[in-house]
Amino acid sequence: MRSIEPTGQEYAALERMLLARAAAEDRRRTLQRRVTIVGAIGLVGVAGMGAAWAALANPVLRDDAAYCYGEPDPNSAFVTAGAPAAEAPDGTTRLQEADALDMCAAVWRIGAVGPHATQPPVDGVEYEIPPLEACLRLDGVTAVFPNEQREAHEPFCRRLGLAPTD
Repeated sequence: MRSIEPTGQEYAALERMLLARAAAEDRRRTLQRRVTIVGAIGLVGVAGMGAAWAALANPVLRDDAAYCYGEPDPNSAFVTAGAPAAEAPDGTTRLQEADALDMCAAVWRIGAVGPHATQPPVDGVEYEIPPLEACLRLDGVTAVFPNEQREAHEPFCRRLGLAPTD
């Protein structure tokens, strides 16, 4: 009758097999951990670059343009209005000083934003301009919204999640 207990050689082979499996599992877990860490670092890097890009909008947009919204909601449709350009005596083109509220009022007047925005501007036709309020977006660009309720400047901007302009 044969004994069911393994021999010394069988014990040694079983030990080698278990140690090899444990080492392989350890290598797999180490590799998986490293891939996870590298992926997380890459994701944080990409998110950081995206946040930096959003936070540092083009200086021309920050200084010489405004986003004109059709509704008092930062997620609503908007058009970008920029300061008009003029030719200087030396032949160079320079942007003229323009207030964000004035630029957006002009856009509302021609119907490029607001309830008449679905139609192209028509020569000679002017639309009513609602009370407008300027707030500052996170990227530094001025955002102008209709303020039909004539809410005070700072609470209006804060309610929209934006900073009030000076």
